[in-house]
Amino acid sequence: MENRILANDITRRDLLRLVGIAGTGWLAPAVGGQASVVAAQAGRSSAPTVSFPRGAVIRTLLKDIPPAGLANGATLFHEHFSIDLPPAAPRPPDAPPIPPNPTKDLALMVEEAKAAMKDGVACIVDGGHADMSRDLEFLRQITTQSGLPIVASGGYYMERVYPADLATRSEDQIAEALAREATASRFGAFGEIGQNPNRPMSELEAKVFRAVGKAHRRTNLPIFTHNAYGTGPDVPRDAGLHQLDVLESVGVKPERVAVGHTCCLDDPKAEIITAIAKRGAFVGFDRVTGGLVPDDKKIVMVQAFLQAGYVDHLLICSDFTGRRSAARPGYANSLTVFVPKLRQAGVGEDTLKRIIYDNPRRFLAFVPA
Repeated sequence: MENRILANDITRRDLLRLVGIAGTGWLAPAVGGQASVVAAQAGRSSAPTVSFPRGAVIRTLLKDIPPAGLANGATLFHEHFSIDLPPAAPRPPDAPPIPPNPTKDLALMVEEAKAAMKDGVACIVDGGHADMSRDLEFLRQITTQSGLPIVASGGYYMERVYPADLATRSEDQIAEALAREATASRFGAFGEIGQNPNRPMSELEAKVFRAVGKAHRRTNLPIFTHNAYGTGPDVPRDAGLHQLDVLESVGVKPERVAVGHTCCLDDPKAEIITAIAKRGAFVGFDRVTGGLVPDDKKIVMVQAFLQAGYVDHLLICSDFTGRRSAARPGYANSLTVFVPKLRQAGVGEDTLKRIIYDNPRRFLAFVPA
């Protein structure tokens, strides 16, 4: 039998704990990962109350968690604890050897998960699936040994790594298989569902998007995508809007979608990402502290986006794969590196709380079909 906790099963102790959280403010990670209580007290906060449908849960590998159960920490909607993708292009003969893959080291990943919790992370979504060599049992060991809730995802990445038989299967066959796998493996989302970033979406990728949309309608699981960046000569900069078109064509509501990697677009006036949010979808800044666009330009985009009135549509994380650097010191990169830059740029604490704590819970929460 599933170890299942529904939204109306919160214990009296949990309720008192949550009330205590509301009365004392929220813990905001600062530079270096030190947590400090900020001045945004519940009685003085202008942020709206977050509500969820009755029976909504966030499905982790080990149990279903009521959204209120993750109210006291950040939920990162797209990172990687288990991934082993082949290179996108052949490596030149004189290229230096590739360092060992840290997501093959269980002890290291457990320690990284514990470090993320110390930095204020309450839950992480692993954005891998089988065609990215994601290992579900490996994820179960990480979450069991570290205590960090992990949401597993399902789906297909992009055409270059699709299994060979995918082209011969119908949309409905793919959708039905994904829905069955989602239930059997306790997936909490479909993602990252992608397209090649250097060309328009292929016919096969469009078929997979539609199949994922149909699987969503069978399960109610949210969807997050890998957006094309607009860097290739033939790639439209509004590829994320086309992804929404394809998903909506099979009945997916944009409110259940996060268009990812939008922070890889050089969009200083936030025109493209605002158009995505106007449709109702979430906008994923899920390559902060890395990627094609430097953080200072990302900050400008965020400011323009917030000024347009779409704070409740922004998600922030870092698409981290365990390779630490000075600029990317761990799975909590978005909290320890990027959020302090937002704070320094004048983004207020109520706004940060909505982005970091509330929006990912609103995105991930679903009522099981």
